[in-house]
Amino acid sequence: MRGFRTYCIFFTVLFVCCYSLRAQEIVEKPYEEDPVLKKSSITIRDIHVSGNRITKKYVVLREVILLKGSAYSISDILANIKTSRQNLMNTALFVDATVNFTKWENDSIDIVVDVKERWYYWPSPVFRPIDRNWNVWINQYSVSFDRVNYGIKFLGRNVTGMNDKINIILLNGYARQIAVNYFNPYLDKKLIHGFGVDFAYSKNREVNYSTRKNQQSFYKNEDKFIREQFYLGLSYSYRKGSVSRHTVRLGLVIDNVDDTILSLNPKFFNSSANTTRYPEIQYRYQYLGVNYIPYPTIGHTLDFYFLKKGFGGPVDLWQFNVKAYKHWTLPHKFYYSLGGEASLKLPFDQPYINMPFLGYGDAYLRGMEYYVVDGVAGGFIRNTLRKEVGSVKWKTGIKSRIYGEIPFRFFLKGYGDFGYVYNKFNTTGNILSNRFLYSGGFGLDIVTIYDIVIRLEYSFNQLNERAFFFHKNDF
Repeated sequence: MRGFRTYCIFFTVLFVCCYSLRAQEIVEKPYEEDPVLKKSSITIRDIHVSGNRITKKYVVLREVILLKGSAYSISDILANIKTSRQNLMNTALFVDATVNFTKWENDSIDIVVDVKERWYYWPSPVFRPIDRNWNVWINQYSVSFDRVNYGIKFLGRNVTGMNDKINIILLNGYARQIAVNYFNPYLDKKLIHGFGVDFAYSKNREVNYSTRKNQQSFYKNEDKFIREQFYLGLSYSYRKGSVSRHTVRLGLVIDNVDDTILSLNPKFFNSSANTTRYPEIQYRYQYLGVNYIPYPTIGHTLDFYFLKKGFGGPVDLWQFNVKAYKHWTLPHKFYYSLGGEASLKLPFDQPYINMPFLGYGDAYLRGMEYYVVDGVAGGFIRNTLRKEVGSVKWKTGIKSRIYGEIPFRFFLKGYGDFGYVYNKFNTTGNILSNRFLYSGGFGLDIVTIYDIVIRLEYSFNQLNERAFFFHKNDF
């Protein structure tokens, strides 16, 4: 109870600070709402694009919501210029982009779009721990190099100038893996329809076969591979505007494990057979109405997906998942965000491979990174108050309009999370299932080029544990 009271006090202080800042906000209409500006009429004479050495011009123009030959009020032009830059940055194609007007003559103007393209090809060596996050690898496995994948990774972005992507990954070490995927969002002339293909094959000598005391339990065989996985998938995407996206994915999964795994956990596949095959069907809808997707400070997002695995066999899953966040910009460079994720898996009697819930990927409570919580229903909520405390531009000495300076922004933050996971077959020792969970802490976020966000966090949780955590997103 003492820990819960501490959390409640922390959450209350966070909320009061946010509310006080919101109360300070001056009620003022933005300049786009000025009656004079709204009554005007200006025609877009032409739109000029520069800086796009690889990106097709029509791909750039797709994100500009001003049309050549159309008339707008000055108010709409100013608002659409801002939104157009936001759309361009959210394509992840450019280091920077500017949209402005020029040559205002009588009742017509030109629009000028200038982009700074990224480096789109990244052939690089891979040295990556296989654990859920860096914190687990460092603190629980003492930086063991036996738990590392190494190899080569080739990332190609904007390969044909149409924002298409190709990834080729060859790994050895802890696991052997080959993966190839390609996605092109613009299959047609209207730049609405897209397609993708995915292939992956891997072999492992170690398998996470169970969860005990909210920790993954592993079995390892030094002499042979004990798990073999194959995946082949096709996807179709539909994106008519700039912020809404629909994706349908069809896949085939073949998963084979050694008999030892089934003897250790008969519910691993919910079957006595050591090989399972099943199709996957997934539909996903995303609404990304924020100013900057990797680190939003205003706007809101919605991410819903439905997943069907198998039909009537040992693997038979209906999963519904929704993730939603709202971001507010407050006075004095303060920012507040509130949101979370909820998931439901039916039926409740699922094999172990379908049970992961919290602690995997980006679904976790900050301060509980060392734990996993398996289950079939539940979710979590995050709330964060941030303050931008500074920004710098590091001069690299490189004579380049793109890389001559690298920007950094720094945000101090306080946060509080809570969640709940239901597990029908919870085993003894997994004390975090079927109970209210909460955590909180303070930290520093560093945002820089190529959508890189580094998060340094000092967190506490309901188990009276305190620790420092490091996170970095992948571009």
